[in-house]
Amino acid sequence: MNIRSLTLQWNKRHWALLASLLLVFCLVVPQWASAHAYIVKASPEENELLATAPQRLTLEFNESLQTAFYNIRITGPDGNQADDGNMLIDPERPHILETGLKSGLADGTYAVSWKAVSADGHPISGAYVFHIGEPSGAPAGFKDLASGSGATGGPLKWILSFTDWIQYLGLSILLGTLAFLLLGIAPASLVREPLDAPGSHKLLWISYAATSLAALVSLPLNTLYESGVTLNEFSWALIGSALKLTSFGQIWILQMLIAMLIAVTLLSGYDLDRSLRVRTWSSYGSMMLILGWMLTHAMTGHPAAAEQQVLAITMDFVHLAAAAFWIGALTAMAVCLPSLTDRLPVKLRGELYWATLRRFTVWGIGAVAVLFATGIYSSLVILPVPLLNSLFTTTYGWVLIGKILLLMLMIGFAWYHAKRAKQATGKRLSPSLKAELVTGAVILALAAVLTHLSPGQPAPTGPYQGTQTIDDGTEVTLQVSPNATGENQFEVSIKRADGTVVNDLEQVTLSLTHLDMDMGIYEITIPKNDTGIYQADDYISMPGKWNIKVHALTRSLDALDAEFEIEVASP
Repeated sequence: MNIRSLTLQWNKRHWALLASLLLVFCLVVPQWASAHAYIVKASPEENELLATAPQRLTLEFNESLQTAFYNIRITGPDGNQADDGNMLIDPERPHILETGLKSGLADGTYAVSWKAVSADGHPISGAYVFHIGEPSGAPAGFKDLASGSGATGGPLKWILSFTDWIQYLGLSILLGTLAFLLLGIAPASLVREPLDAPGSHKLLWISYAATSLAALVSLPLNTLYESGVTLNEFSWALIGSALKLTSFGQIWILQMLIAMLIAVTLLSGYDLDRSLRVRTWSSYGSMMLILGWMLTHAMTGHPAAAEQQVLAITMDFVHLAAAAFWIGALTAMAVCLPSLTDRLPVKLRGELYWATLRRFTVWGIGAVAVLFATGIYSSLVILPVPLLNSLFTTTYGWVLIGKILLLMLMIGFAWYHAKRAKQATGKRLSPSLKAELVTGAVILALAAVLTHLSPGQPAPTGPYQGTQTIDDGTEVTLQVSPNATGENQFEVSIKRADGTVVNDLEQVTLSLTHLDMDMGIYEITIPKNDTGIYQADDYISMPGKWNIKVHALTRSLDALDAEFEIEVASP
């Protein structure tokens, strides 16, 4: 059976195959779980009122924490440190972070600030208050702590995304070039030996150098990112802690070993003094090592925190490998084919170009099917429920949508090239091949950005305003501004069915409950006034979904109750 007939059969059946794969993977996906660790239980709880001082403070997370770069600080009402400094992550229960408190603590309000590194390698932080005896108001500096909670990384996060992109792009070109030369995609009449293609030597070594340099730089950058220290506080001791105590550091050592082995196998593949068999096996060894390097990236990202970790890591790796093969092989064709055909008559070059593209189409259809199936699986595992809400209300979701749209554009280019390949017309490859390559490079850039974004963190939405109508037609309006972690202004206004303002309220109480984690009930009391507008300035300590119950009591003891759900973003 020749390549063209095989391609035609694929064209008839690939949509049915793709639909079947998607159905299978949608049916076997595990329970959804959002990435990045968060608190599921705190003792004392947020805003909890205690009769006596506790001996320990315990934070329980939804997943294990890494045993580096964690901290808890408790500040008393007088501004002094109230914890005893003996913080630890329980070795037998690595999802629990705790510390002791000093003895003889006075009554008042205590501020808790904490930071840690989640299983997926992302720094997390937060702040809240609890009370001993009579509350005294948040300690000085708590506003800054609360405003900073959940906002980790800053510009460093984008620099890390750039280094990841360089690694993804470099590994893609390495894998694709080797696949182009070894898997029968390149013209057999012109490439008789493993790496015998003009331009492949330079392409492979430039990609290798860029990938290795980006990997080297990623160690100090990730250490800064996970530790949260400033550049002035950076030290070799921190790098030692990262290498010894974090999953990224241990994986980085493995990446450096793989990088050295790739250099050895590439050199062996180009060594003309060796036999053809040794050079061929060395080149295949380079491919296997490159795939191993890609696997290490899946082991340090969001899949590392999934409930079914092995399956999630495998799917993420296969997704990256499929994209890398597609983009890398196209790059190899664009660079190597013109040089390979320079010695042929001009009238034969176009036919050879399109024959090569037909061979690649068979592989490309399989890569597309794998990309779709693994992409859907990973999205269902990483994005929190409800899926559509997370897709359109988080930065992660918007970047993912952009990646999906660009993937569809790239598939459109691939369909166009496959159609032209059947006709075998033209003296050279279509210029649109470059557009397909650029689209693929941008897709890899977005993939790098996604590794450093939290799927569970809503995108900034601005001030919230909502109105609920209760049984007798009374309208309760709630406004929260800026609707981000830190200090917010809460405003409640109530109107009767005839439009008159209700201004005879004795008290308005707001009860805040976090819907993503168990943080207890946080109450805000707004005293009575004669304006009909009830305002209070208070704090929201964590991003995510909050339920706010408004309870108003009139002078005639009638209760007016309404319920709201808001999305709180990081500042």
